[in-house]
Amino acid sequence: MKSLRCTARAVLTAGAAFLLLAGTALDTQAATGTFVYDRIDGTHGAITNPVDGVCYDFDMPAHGADNQTDTDAVVYDTYGCGGTSQPLPKRTGETWGSYRAESVVFG
Repeated sequence: MKSLRCTARAVLTAGAAFLLLAGTALDTQAATGTFVYDRIDGTHGAITNPVDGVCYDFDMPAHGADNQTDTDAVVYDTYGCGGTSQPLPKRTGETWGSYRAESVVFG
């Protein structure tokens, strides 16, 4: 009986360790592909393989973007992913009229 308890305890411990490791790996998923934004000065910026859930500030406001990643994105009109949001689904691009994006988050 004692060896059965020890075996069960070892299996539970190994299972818990596996779940902790698997959970950590799932939390840091990244989009695959490149997100290109069109700066207001006519040049382009790019973010390659961005991590889901992380806010990326642009180095200059953008008047358009091309989300060529495999993950949906949301762009924001202020730095720090605040203010008015605009969805940009995966594999799509958009040019905005008066809207200026300053940050983006994926996932």
